[in-house]
Amino acid sequence: MNTQVTLIADAKSLGALAKFLGALERISPKPVCPPKAIRGNDNVIYVEVGYKTDEDTFLVGDRMAEIGADILDETGVLVALAPFVAAETKQP
Repeated sequence: MNTQVTLIADAKSLGALAKFLGALERISPKPVCPPKAIRGNDNVIYVEVGYKTDEDTFLVGDRMAEIGADILDETGVLVALAPFVAAETKQP
């Protein structure tokens, strides 16, 4: 899965992001928009990714919250999923 990364980070942060993205890649359902990683003003790494339905968005969000908590415990780096329902998949 290709990910657009827009952040300045040290090796520890990049390692945490790589671990998070690896887990995201193994999770179903698959995203309809590729992930984009950014560092917020609060020093959290946010991974934005679009899904087809609200249900998919909530399902992946719950799973990745647990993984993000484990990564925070291991590395001290907070990586959080920022999922959304992709506009092009919404029904009129």
